Amino acid sequence: MRRRTLAALAALSALGHAAPAPAAQVAVGSGSSLDLGTGSLDLGCADLTVGGTLSAGTAGFGQARDVTIDPTGVVNGDSATLEVAGDWDNAGTFNAGTSTVQLVDGCGLLSAVIAGDTTFANLDVTTTSGKLYTFTSGSTQTVTNSFTLLGATGNLLTLRSTVGGSAAFLDGQGTGGGDFVDVQDIDATAGNPITLGPNSVKGSNTPGWLASALVPVFGALGLALLAFSLLWSGLRALATRRGSVATR
Repeated sequence: MRRRTLAALAALSALGHAAPAPAAQVAVGSGSSLDLGTGSLDLGCADLTVGGTLSAGTAGFGQARDVTIDPTGVVNGDSATLEVAGDWDNAGTFNAGTSTVQLVDGCGLLSAVIAGDTTFANLDVTTTSGKLYTFTSGSTQTVTNSFTLLGATGNLLTLRSTVGGSAAFLDGQGTGGGDFVDVQDIDATAGNPITLGPNSVKGSNTPGWLASALVPVFGALGLALLAFSLLWSGLRALATRRGSVATR
C-alpha cells in the first residue's frame, strides 16, 4: 500500500499537480524515494515522515504539520519552498540546496519543537498568533544565506530552549534579523550578530543578539524642532551682530 501511495504521489507530481495527503501521515519509507520534480505536495496538515529519500524539486510541499527525518532519511531541498506548521525533527540528512524552509502558523498549532541539527539555506519563521518555538537544548540550527524572524503586534514570536537556562544555538552565517520577537536561552554567537527590531524582547542567555532602541516619534520630532530652533537663533544672532556693525 505504501509503495502504491508513493507511486501515485510521484505520478501526480510529475504532472505538476498538487497531491493531497491520503491520510493523517505521508511516509517515504526506508529504501523508497519520491522526487517531486516540478510538482508540489499539499499535505493538508498531515505529518510527513521520511525514512527513504525525498527530493523537493522546484516547488516543494505546503501545509505540513510535523516533519520528521528519520536516521535513514534524506531530504533534498533542491530549490523548493518547504512549508511547515508543526515540529521540525531532523535525525537524518537535510541537503538544503537553495531551498527555503518556512515555519508558519497553521493546523491549529500554537507551539512547535525544532529538534536535531539542521543546516538551512534560507529560513523564515513567522507568526501572527504569538507562536512558541522551542529548540532542543544543545542543538544547532545553521542558516547559510538569509533568515527572517517575525511576529506581530501583541503576538510576539517566542523562541526558547527546551531546557531553561541551557542554550540552544543559532548560527546565522548570512543576513537576517527580526522584530516582534521574544528570545531567551538561544545563543547566536557562532554566526553574524542578529539585530532585533525595537518591538522585540531580548531575554537572558542570548549572546549574539542585538536589541535596537525604540526612538519615539515625538522624541525624534522634538529633536528636529530643537535643532531648527538652535539654528534659527544662531542666524538671528549673526544678523543682529552684522546690523550693529553696519550702523557704526
